[in-house]
Amino acid sequence: MSKYIAFDIGGTFIKYGVVDDSGKILKKGKISTPQTEKPFLESLSEKVKVVQKEYQNILGIGISVPGTPNSKGVMVNFGSLTQMYGLALKEKLNNLTQLPVVVENDANAAAIAEKWIGAGKKYSNYMVMVLGTGIGGGIVINNQIYRGGHGIAGEFGWVLNHGINKVGELEEVSQNFKSATVMGLLRRYNQAMESITHNNFSELTEAKAVIDLVVANDQVATIIFDEFLTDLTINLMNLTACFYPEVILIGGGISANDYVVEKIQEKWEELIIRHFGLNRIKQQGLLTEIKRTDLQNDAGMIGAAYTVRIALKKK
Repeated sequence: MSKYIAFDIGGTFIKYGVVDDSGKILKKGKISTPQTEKPFLESLSEKVKVVQKEYQNILGIGISVPGTPNSKGVMVNFGSLTQMYGLALKEKLNNLTQLPVVVENDANAAAIAEKWIGAGKKYSNYMVMVLGTGIGGGIVINNQIYRGGHGIAGEFGWVLNHGINKVGELEEVSQNFKSATVMGLLRRYNQAMESITHNNFSELTEAKAVIDLVVANDQVATIIFDEFLTDLTINLMNLTACFYPEVILIGGGISANDYVVEKIQEKWEELIIRHFGLNRIKQQGLLTEIKRTDLQNDAGMIGAAYTVRIALKKK
């Protein structure tokens, strides 16, 4: 059976795997994400060489990335990996490995994977929201990824929910800084504790640690978590008003946490009741559902593999 190497690039870690024609992951692992071009490309190409020694019939490489790759696989922006904006990722990795390479936005890759073998199979119009360092979005309309002008649609983290100052950087009040798990939940908790303790505080490094404090009824964590849920749910409501998908699937590492998913769904129900129009639609049984992705943290890899699989079949 044909096989594909898949990379899911994150700001902190690169997940990699070998995926077969059925979407099954045969091998997976992760490495730290180098922040500059040369070590980054070397890490990917070395991992390809290792995998090729272990598996035969590797046909290509699919890469799921934060930010916006253009049609030539050049990173117009690369999420938090700012030193690699403009990287010709497809061309350079192809030159290093001599394998076909396809580069896809991470949230689009997740949406593609869910349509292939996951929670999106029965839907024609749905969205995937990936919560991580920032927030990514994949939009599916009539069974096709909606890319918008210049292929940039789906930057859900750029959405603004809050009042803005007359000057200053607007993205600092965007959803990336409000309801992402790292730049949102984790950052907000650390900032609150620094203020309360006058910087006499050891910063938490994982959003899961904040969730653990919430479950333990920590007062500060509970307040911050509720603010996080409210901002996230307002974003979901705005997206519903604009696109009205059948379902919005929540992905990213935090989606594996049952408690978090339940609390997102509870906040969704709580705020919908306060919105006349959406509540009327709910009463007709037509409200957008909020669920988690089936494939969770593997969705990016599986979707990346699917993109190169389909690209090769079209040749």
